Amino acid sequence: MFLHDFAHVYATDESENWTPSGYRVETLLISFIGLMILICTAAYLDPMAIKAVGTATVAMSPVWIPLFLATVFWTTWIEYLRFQYLFRRKMVLLEVQLPPEVIKSPLAMELFLTALWNNGSETSFIQRIWKGQFRVIWTLEIASNEGKVSFYIHLPKDWRNIVEARLYGQFPEAKVTEAEDYTTKVHFNKEEYTWWGTEYKKSKAGAVPIKTYVDYALDKNPDTPEIQVDPLTNILEYMSSIGQGEYVWLQFIIKARKADEWYGFYKSKDSYKEGGKKEIADMMAAAGERAKKLVGDDPEKQAQAQARGLTLLTEVERRKVEAIERAMSKLLFECGIRSMYIVKKERFQLVNIGSLVRLFDPFRSGEYFNNINVTRGMSIFDYPWQDFMNIRRNKIMDQIMFYYRERAYFYVPYDQSPEFFNVEELASLWHFPNSLVNPPGLERVASKRAEAPSNLPTGPAAPPLNLPS
Repeated sequence: MFLHDFAHVYATDESENWTPSGYRVETLLISFIGLMILICTAAYLDPMAIKAVGTATVAMSPVWIPLFLATVFWTTWIEYLRFQYLFRRKMVLLEVQLPPEVIKSPLAMELFLTALWNNGSETSFIQRIWKGQFRVIWTLEIASNEGKVSFYIHLPKDWRNIVEARLYGQFPEAKVTEAEDYTTKVHFNKEEYTWWGTEYKKSKAGAVPIKTYVDYALDKNPDTPEIQVDPLTNILEYMSSIGQGEYVWLQFIIKARKADEWYGFYKSKDSYKEGGKKEIADMMAAAGERAKKLVGDDPEKQAQAQARGLTLLTEVERRKVEAIERAMSKLLFECGIRSMYIVKKERFQLVNIGSLVRLFDPFRSGEYFNNINVTRGMSIFDYPWQDFMNIRRNKIMDQIMFYYRERAYFYVPYDQSPEFFNVEELASLWHFPNSLVNPPGLERVASKRAEAPSNLPTGPAAPPLNLPS
């Protein structure tokens, strides 16, 4: 777990800013070196200070040791219960074959995802701390196996009927079938295949959204799809372009979010909404400062201008405020995004890795909205000092393949820090494109299934005929 969770060079955006020229020096290593330098300096300048700290630590041990042990016990207990609950649930993989005609906007997928948002598995505090139950984990997937692109949903088996009914409610012409796990059909080995995988994160914290289908106006003009631009087209075209012996997989592992949580206890704060409110407050303050500079040095005029400046947001800032407020009003999922490129060694193409790195560029919108960038995984290795003799690379290579196959992201033994995506953002990233978007590898239902005739009799059944024997 250490290699996967911490073997990356920019755990936060700030680490890129203070490392020299962005040379990707390991932040954990720099922190350790800095701590050692601090201790050695203190020991040289004031040896008694080091001795005093050690004495105080020992003297306070009756206080901090029980607290430390209690924390370790509680976290281990909850992880153990969740581990048991996780592996007791039977899972199933459903393949969704797209309808021949999709005339609905991604709003239909947003309504479907809204139906998935639930807390049916943790209805009480006792269930969380005694049974280890947690909210249902779903996985939305798009997989290209040698150019054949398919949509999948990985879910608990006891939810299958409900999910199918809700999906058919929005897309009655779709075809949903239980599928064999495509990740196990090919026996990948390092002698014949090589693979590259990465995970993704948002560039900004809080409720700053990515560019969604609403910003592309896909919720408008549903009768004229020929004038619409669907950002998902880029991803589907890329996945259709790969050839024989190549595989590109993409998964969104999601879980309904309630609030910040610590091992069974929900906190009163919500870092998602707090981040969004802070972003709005910063824009308001910047508008006020701009207004103050226009009136000179008179304090009274500056105060008046600053008060008026709160209404002097630029057009882009207004759009951003509206997007943040809309994002905070929607249901929220905790989400992990992971992609894989697997290929036979003789067919390896570096350009396909570059395409995965920039996979979500259509959902970027400059500095004013959020972006989705690569983080953990194989994308962290740019310089030779990051990986001696490919030790970390080979370890992460095995782990990320295992994590993808297990759809592993939340809770032990995989526990990762999730990103926050509301239902509008998720529906933008995973939805069924309209019929004009037709990459060669995208499978749809072969023909439109006929509806039942409208004039079928609905009255009581006719009495049986008394035929002569």
